[in-house]
Amino acid sequence: MFNSDISDKNLALPLSEYEARASASNQFKGTPEAFNQLRYGLFGEVGGILAAIKKSKRDLGPAEQANVTEEIGDALWYLTTVGIECQHSLNDLGLTALDELQRRLEVNHNRPTGNVTFAEFDGLIAFCQNKLASDTRTETLCGLGAHCGQLMAITSVGDLASHSSLELLGSLLADMVLVCAQFKLSIAQVAKENLDKFESRWPREGTAHHALFDDSYSELEQLPRSFTMRFIELHGVDGVPYVVQQMNRVNIGDRLTDNRTEPDGYRFHDVFHLAYIAHLGWSPVVRGLLKLKRKSNPEVDRDEDGARAMIIEEGIATWIFNHAYRHRYFTDTAPGKLDYGVLKQVREMVKGYEVYACPLWQWEKAILDGFKVFRELCAAGGGEVTVDMEAHSIIFSPIREEEKPALLLVVPKKKMVVGAVPPDFD
Repeated sequence: MFNSDISDKNLALPLSEYEARASASNQFKGTPEAFNQLRYGLFGEVGGILAAIKKSKRDLGPAEQANVTEEIGDALWYLTTVGIECQHSLNDLGLTALDELQRRLEVNHNRPTGNVTFAEFDGLIAFCQNKLASDTRTETLCGLGAHCGQLMAITSVGDLASHSSLELLGSLLADMVLVCAQFKLSIAQVAKENLDKFESRWPREGTAHHALFDDSYSELEQLPRSFTMRFIELHGVDGVPYVVQQMNRVNIGDRLTDNRTEPDGYRFHDVFHLAYIAHLGWSPVVRGLLKLKRKSNPEVDRDEDGARAMIIEEGIATWIFNHAYRHRYFTDTAPGKLDYGVLKQVREMVKGYEVYACPLWQWEKAILDGFKVFRELCAAGGGEVTVDMEAHSIIFSPIREEEKPALLLVVPKKKMVVGAVPPDFD
């Protein structure tokens, strides 16, 4: 058995554990088109790997290396789920891949059957490091593409569980290990980061929300654990609708319009900040409006609750709103189906801030629930929004007709007359 000298025990990940966790996040499982959808995904990810490292004679910079790591990790996920559809376990693929790698690297070593770990692949690569020439990168990449093409050529259902498909899938895994090795990546690290990625997106059953960021602070510096915000829609003398927000009958912030010639409901956009509170426990904007900055900790007050954090939050809300506008405000977006690219970009925008610790699934809940209540506010022309931070809920309820504020009669200002004014003798 080849063992890699890995200090982080989490990297000694058994292939069987990776398979179990990958399968739990498989959204295609049990559907008639599962095999085709999954192999299309694998083909796309292999194309992504080739595109990311097409300048394969150069070493990768940090950004390119991170990109390739993600692409190979995604390809590994698809390979695992394709194997399941073909009735081959990832451990079987691993045993086949180890044999294939030893053949390619001209190593003769018999390992006992049993659970394979990703660390074994890295150990084998470390043992054969002198046999990995950089001028074979193109050959390795072409082999990866060719084997993926063979998988796409399978048309008969009877071929899926055959021994030849096991050899093909094992060769694909061997290709991925060699691509990692030739670009100074660890397949164990790739697998771990991929687990982190898809479990951030699709959590394991029973996964809890991240702890509230202000739990250790005085109640005077905590966001309220449960509260109701009233959104009151009125119209100005020019007929333009605007929204006033109230909490405990006290106006909160400035009145908001759409700030756009074509109405789009943006005047209700503060509901998104409330959704961030419900599902992320985070909103520098609302914290500022309610005078709940964490002044007892100058560093947190300056960085987490400061102007830059507020600008980032407003930027996220606006950017997502513009995206949602093109997708019917996520009316037809089911949980677990929000564009991964949107979630990834949002999380990148908060890198370096406390909310970066929240996984993608919490962001998705905040976004989808926020837009659900947003659509209800627009349809009703206002309403009450109740947030419960402990239950992680945000709920709309209409304002009863008798509770709606009376419209004020706006008296136009008198024209200002400059100079002497003749007396009025009437």
